[in-house]
Amino acid sequence: MSVMKRCFLAGVLLVLLAACNGGSEYIALDNVVVYKYWTFSFGTRYDTLPGADPASFKQVKPWLGHDNERVYYEHDLVPDVDVATLEAVREPLFRDKNDYFYCTKPLHVADMASFKIIKWQGNDFWARDSRYAYFNANRFEVDIQSFKVISYAIAKDKNHVYFFSEVIPDADPATFKPIGNSIYYRDKSHIWCGDVLLEDADYDTFEADDLDTAHDKFGRFRMEKRDTVADL
Repeated sequence: MSVMKRCFLAGVLLVLLAACNGGSEYIALDNVVVYKYWTFSFGTRYDTLPGADPASFKQVKPWLGHDNERVYYEHDLVPDVDVATLEAVREPLFRDKNDYFYCTKPLHVADMASFKIIKWQGNDFWARDSRYAYFNANRFEVDIQSFKVISYAIAKDKNHVYFFSEVIPDADPATFKPIGNSIYYRDKSHIWCGDVLLEDADYDTFEADDLDTAHDKFGRFRMEKRDTVADL
């Protein structure tokens, strides 16, 4: 399965999971704290939180809780979070006075004062501060003044085009743009499906048909592969 298709399907799954997350909650019992949640495979589950103190435990959101010393994302302990300044932003992003956290991973934000979310889609986000760009928990160097997000998966600055946080080799940032409302892109001399260069695409006749199919004068594409199945 292609990288682009995996990313698209993962995004759909996250939306479905978020829709089913309404029954999640923390339950403080006499001796333990339990995280209650629902799964497709096993239905409702109850996981004990390691080391949690029932007497001081508080639920911030159905996916975020803490006691006097520890912070938990769902049922996972998140180390090195300042409990006193813990704040939920939007699932699965939260922060303290020192950093932001995506699920259990610190972003290592370089400049907290200038940190800004640029775009959310499902549970994924693009952000920037005065020095770096961020996709979820991935921090990467960009030209901040020219950096902009052009689709769910793609951003660019004056120097590079980025597929999530990775540079797309040989893509021309000055001319790189989406083809309609699809996962296909073109620059001054190439056609791309996400970060995949379509070397056999005819540049002049290439058109997107919908989200993940396209055609040129030689035939159709499904995702990044030329479709060899004849139309019925």
